[in-house]
Amino acid sequence: MNKSHAMLCTLLSALLLSACSTQVDYNKPALDVDEAWHDKTTTEQSSDQKTGAVSAAIWWQQMNDDLLNQLINEATLHNRDVAEALANIEQAKANRRLAAAGFKPTLDLQSSASRNRFSNQSAFGGTRTGIRNSVGGELVASWEPDFFGRNRHAFDAASAQVGAIEATHQGLLLSIIAEVASNYFEVRGFQRQLETTEQDIKLLRSVEDIAKAQNESGMSTRLDLVRAQGERETLQASLPNLKAEISTRIYRISVLTGQPPETHLHRFENHAPVAMPSDRVPVGLRSDILKRRPDIQMAERDLAAATANLGIAKADRFPSFSLTGAVGSSARVFSDLFLVSTLTSSIATAINWSIYSGGALTAQIDIADLEVKAALARYEQSVLLALEDAESALLRYGLEWQTLKQLRIAENSRQQAADIAKLRYQYGEEDLLVVLDAERSLITTRNDIINSETRILAYLSLLYKSLGGGWKVIEDKTELESAK
Repeated sequence: MNKSHAMLCTLLSALLLSACSTQVDYNKPALDVDEAWHDKTTTEQSSDQKTGAVSAAIWWQQMNDDLLNQLINEATLHNRDVAEALANIEQAKANRRLAAAGFKPTLDLQSSASRNRFSNQSAFGGTRTGIRNSVGGELVASWEPDFFGRNRHAFDAASAQVGAIEATHQGLLLSIIAEVASNYFEVRGFQRQLETTEQDIKLLRSVEDIAKAQNESGMSTRLDLVRAQGERETLQASLPNLKAEISTRIYRISVLTGQPPETHLHRFENHAPVAMPSDRVPVGLRSDILKRRPDIQMAERDLAAATANLGIAKADRFPSFSLTGAVGSSARVFSDLFLVSTLTSSIATAINWSIYSGGALTAQIDIADLEVKAALARYEQSVLLALEDAESALLRYGLEWQTLKQLRIAENSRQQAADIAKLRYQYGEEDLLVVLDAERSLITTRNDIINSETRILAYLSLLYKSLGGGWKVIEDKTELESAK
């Protein structure tokens, strides 16, 4: 080995050792999260702590509502935002395949053919005009060894982006399902409120008939009759708004399923009640949401991508090597192109190394390192926000059940008060204002019960969304070896 070869080997060995010392490997951050939910009282009333129970449950199917199941299925299949998210996933996978191509050599076929006429003044022609033909072909192979990990880190970054976009897709599905369910529950709640209001109008009309009979018999003044009419007419005035609320929510459901707003109006013509869920929900352990929440998974994959980009920035400080080999043939006529005597070959190596860039490479490393720190902060923040979201959703769901139970007790008491007041008024022992006040209180309580039940159903959909329930956990996928 001559002196120049020895120096080159020494330089390469030093570079490889230096590259190993600056290698960037990603490890998922470990977070310490309490297993138990904070509000013990509410948790005992509104949850059943079974590990993994939520992730195995498609919660909306537990409602046994065929129309709700159909609408959610249509939304997951035809929603336009979901279609865009699926396209983004395929694009990210294509980018990963592009990054994986960096591990493999390239093979190019080059060919040429020419016919040149030379004048008698040219070197080729001598003293007379000449024609020269040339045909050739060459197969060129090239490869860039990944000594310093740039290609590996590029593949890791592309793989992490696939995971992040898949998590975005799953988060979108959770949001769409929760929104379809919430709007569906609100439609059914407003329909119940519409039916109840129409029944209350009939009830107030009966009070109005009693007041009319009392007025005609001289037992009361016309003032009582006008008051009764006013109560009934005021309640009737709320009907158009209720119908509008029903239609606007159906419009929203139609768009969520990828259809024009009016598409599903006919499917809600029958007013079907929604079965109330249990006040106990299998929320599992609090730490489980770290594995289920798509936003946490997305933030973690973004952190992995940022770490891989830091590795790319560090690898850019080192030289890149390329090996090129070619085998071909060159002849004057096509028939000679495949003769052994016309074969050609070549082999070459090249080194590309940015020795001085005015501090640009160092700045790129600093930028990439700060992006890692920012991604880590976002990941930690996503965990805190997820815990806050889940705790709040669980609290709302549990306490709303307490509200509903108290309202049902109040409804029974106000029903008795309204019956007694109406009976006493018929016998002239009570003023009409007492009757109207009792009926108004009963109507208010019934509407409060409907609103509370609707809120419980809406809170249930938000609770499962906050827990990341119903969707599989995205597992880390390392495909580096298979790509190589």
